[in-house]
Amino acid sequence: MRKLLVLLLLVLPLLLYSSVKYAVEPKGNRPQAPEDIRNDIQQLKRDTKVSSDDLAILRRDQVNYRIEKDLLKEAYASNLQSINIIVAIVFGVITLVGGLLGYLGVRGIRELRADYAKELDQLKTVKTGLENELTSLRAKQTAVENRVGDLTKTNDEQDRRLKVLELIEKVSELLQTRQFEWAMEYISIGLGLDPKNVRLLSLKTACHGKLGEFTAVIDSAKKILEIEPENNFIVCNLLETLAITNKTAEFNELYAKHKAAVDAKDDGALIVYLRALLALTKGDIGNAKAQLAPFVSKCPEGAAARLGRWEFDESMHVISRMPDGESKALALKVVQFFQGSLPTQGLKAVLA
Repeated sequence: MRKLLVLLLLVLPLLLYSSVKYAVEPKGNRPQAPEDIRNDIQQLKRDTKVSSDDLAILRRDQVNYRIEKDLLKEAYASNLQSINIIVAIVFGVITLVGGLLGYLGVRGIRELRADYAKELDQLKTVKTGLENELTSLRAKQTAVENRVGDLTKTNDEQDRRLKVLELIEKVSELLQTRQFEWAMEYISIGLGLDPKNVRLLSLKTACHGKLGEFTAVIDSAKKILEIEPENNFIVCNLLETLAITNKTAEFNELYAKHKAAVDAKDDGALIVYLRALLALTKGDIGNAKAQLAPFVSKCPEGAAARLGRWEFDESMHVISRMPDGESKALALKVVQFFQGSLPTQGLKAVLA
C-alpha cells in the first residue's frame, strides 16, 4: 500500500507539468520548428515510457499487495483458530476447576473437618502401634543382650570352675606324693580365681598342717567356717590343731558350739582323743588318763582304727618335738591306739 502511494506521488507531478506546458503556450502564437516538434515528440515518448514503467511498477505492487493481503488473511485466520482453541481450553479448565470447587463447597467445612479428624486419629493409632512395636523390639533387644551377657558370664564361670577343678586335682596328686610346697603354689593360683572355694581352702589347711604351720592352719580353717559354719570336718580338724597348740580357751569355745556333732563323731572316740591330746600337750598326764580310761575300758580287745581314716600327721609333728618323758610316751601310745597299731590291752597296761 505504501509503495502504491509513492508511485502516485511521482507520476502525478509529471502529468500536471505536461498539461500546464501545452496549456500556457498557445498554438497560434508562433509556429514551431520541425526540430522543436521532434524534440517534443521525443520528450513525449520518453514521458510516456516513464509513465508506462511507473504503471507497470504500480501494477506489480498491486499484485504484491494482493498476495500480502491474502497471506495476512490466512495468517489471521490461523491465529484466530489457535486463539479460539486456547480460549476453549482455558474455559474448559476454568469450568473443571469451578466444578471441583463447587463439589468441595457442597461437601462443606464440617465434612472436611470430620475427615481430617478421622485421618488424624488413624495416624495417631498408627503412631501408637509403631511406638508399641518399637518398645517391644527394644525390650526384646535388651532381653537378648541380657541373655548374651548371662551366657557370657556363665561361660566365664564355667571356664573358671573348670580351671579350679583342674588345679584341685593337681593339688591332690601333689599331696599324695607329699610335695606340699608345690601344692601350695597351685593352691595360691586357684584361690586367685576363686578366693572362697572351700575345697581349695581345705587343701590349703591340710598343706599347712603337713608342713607344721599351725597358725596358718587355724586361719584357713576359720575362713572356711565363715563360709560354711556347719562344716563338721573342718571343725574337728581345727579342734585337733587347737589341742596340739595348747589353745584351751578357743578349743572349749569351738567345742561348745559344735558339741553334738563332735560327740557323735566315731561313737565318741574323737572327743576322747582330742581331750587326751589337749591334756598331754600341757603335761597333764592325770587328766589325760582320766579322759582315756572310761572309753578304753569299753573297747574290745585287739587293735582297730578307732577314728576311721583320720590322719595323725599334725599330732605326730608336735609329739615328735616334745621332750622325752612320760607325757611324750603316753601321747605316742594314744596315737597308736586310735590309729589301730596298738591293741586295747596295750593302752590299758599304760593307763593302769
